[in-house]
Amino acid sequence: MKLKVLHKYLLKAYLPPFFLTLFVGVFVFFLIHVFTYMDDIVGKGMGAWILTQFFTYSFITFIPVAMPLAVLLSSIMTFGSLAENYELAAMKSCGLSLFKIIRPILLFILFLSGVTFVFNNFVLPAVTLKSARLLWDIRQAKPTLSIKEGIYYDKLDGYNIKVGKKSKDGKTLKNVHIYDHTAGQGNTIQIYADSGKMTTSADTNYLQLQLLNGTRYEDIIKDEHYKSKHPLSILTYKELDINVDMSSFKMKQTKEELFKGHHEMLNVWQINNELDTFRNNIQSKHINLINQFNNYFLVRTFRSSNFNLPAQKLKDFYATLNKDEFNRSVENAMNLARSSTGYIESIENEINLQQLNMTDYLLGFHKKISISFACIVLFFVGAPLGAIIKKGGMGMPVVVAVLFFLLYYVVTIIFEDLVIEGVYIPAFGAWFPLVLFLPLGIFLTYKAAKDSALFDLHAYITPIKKLFKTSPKS
Repeated sequence: MKLKVLHKYLLKAYLPPFFLTLFVGVFVFFLIHVFTYMDDIVGKGMGAWILTQFFTYSFITFIPVAMPLAVLLSSIMTFGSLAENYELAAMKSCGLSLFKIIRPILLFILFLSGVTFVFNNFVLPAVTLKSARLLWDIRQAKPTLSIKEGIYYDKLDGYNIKVGKKSKDGKTLKNVHIYDHTAGQGNTIQIYADSGKMTTSADTNYLQLQLLNGTRYEDIIKDEHYKSKHPLSILTYKELDINVDMSSFKMKQTKEELFKGHHEMLNVWQINNELDTFRNNIQSKHINLINQFNNYFLVRTFRSSNFNLPAQKLKDFYATLNKDEFNRSVENAMNLARSSTGYIESIENEINLQQLNMTDYLLGFHKKISISFACIVLFFVGAPLGAIIKKGGMGMPVVVAVLFFLLYYVVTIIFEDLVIEGVYIPAFGAWFPLVLFLPLGIFLTYKAAKDSALFDLHAYITPIKKLFKTSPKS
């Protein structure tokens, strides 16, 4: 078997399960994301195009997260199937070592890691920006108009509407009560109608109410004798048209510039620039604090309102003061001490906030890089693991891969939280899960290269049986 033919065969065996598991992994994360925000999406009357955009952006954002899972699962499935069908043993019998067998797939994984970094650094920030902006707009949009019988509906700006009955098409209304608050003076206008029709204009900016046979009451607050006489205007009508502004129900498009401040919307060079900005801000706050003390707090503490700082020692200086001057000087010093304490606390809070942002950005910086190396490390876990367990398909390999990935994912989340809490530095928190799995990958690769029966129960049970086996009687 020629090596080039072997390369093609291995890649054909690896690529279909990889793309399948990648799609399934992304789809699972996508469903979790969508169900998380389902309450914010349902009932908003979003069009098909808006929902398609949101779902597409959300789906794409989970590709890097699912990439290590796809590599791990497809590696176990592929090499488990090769070992189960004795194809791996046949390749080794031809003089090929495990490293030569996995080399074509390893080259693909290295290429995939590079593509993952490029995707994380250039594509993902733009997609995340659009997804975050669209999710914000959807969450801010009002629910669709839904006026129910016998219940006051208060979602229309400036109006409270109650209808006794509605027709099946929702347009014809009976026994209509309307409270008009558009003047901003409370329930000064009440409108009642025996019946009416409700329609929406073509551009959906206005709700048109055509009321029939009713009365309109209005308190005349602008009258100068209002408080004593309480004037009231009453209008009896056969037909009254009201146009209610519904522009607030339409989804507004927020500017994307408002969301560009987070590290998920930036590449590694932009994050690095933001980190420099944080460092400069922290340094400037320290310098300002020192200058404030040297030029104001420290000097003013030793001054009274009527005299300057003396040249003699502080103790001798206070001895020269009379009682009123001494009390005034102490009070002045205490006021300045309180002022300086408050100033220090405010600067400390600002610096802590800057340092917390720095930690978050540094963690995001390392995550954009570490996820590419996660594909390589998990490949060296999955490929030898599949060769050892010698099971392919969607059974045992899926269970084993999910368990290992959950372990990797849980460790990653735990250490990210510890980094945010300040227990570890961002670099350690981002790279420790890979450092934890790297020795495991080396160990499994070594065992697979030596054809070790690591997961064969008979290899452990047989020595125990021999140990307790009694010798036959002579």
